[in-house]
This record gives sequence, structure tokens and C-alpha cells, in this order.
Amino acid sequence: MTQSSLPHFRELWTSLQDNDRDFLRRLIAGETSTQKDKGVMKKLMRKEILTPEGNAFQVPLVQRFVEQLLEEE
Repeated sequence: MTQSSLPHFRELWTSLQDNDRDFLRRLIAGETSTQKDKGVMKKLMRKEILTPEGNAFQVPLVQRFVEQLLEEE
């Protein structure tokens, strides 16, 4: 990930709602999604953040960015 791409990823992250970010944190932690996550998953699929199956990031660089954010928290 380059320094020039960081603003784009930060904008993406801040544009998400708290429940979206919470779901992505849990996805990275390896937690299983629940029925109540379905709405968030659909939203993240429409935004092309998650794969159509909803169980993985569609773009590896987005996943790497979120992982780095979580390490910094």
C-alpha cells in the first residue's frame, strides 16, 4: 500500500457507519457472521467491499488497510 493510496482508504473507512466497521473488525478477527449481520453484509457487498458471498474482502488492499488500522487501535 502506497502513501498516496492512504487518503482513499481512510475516506472509505470514515464513510462507513459504526456497525459496518464493527462487522469488518469481527470479520478480520475470524468471527462468524450472524443473522443480524445480513443487512450490513448486503450493504458492504453493494459497496464492493465484500465478495458476493459476504465472507471476505473483495479487494486485498482494503483488507490490509483495515488490518493495519486495527493493529494501531
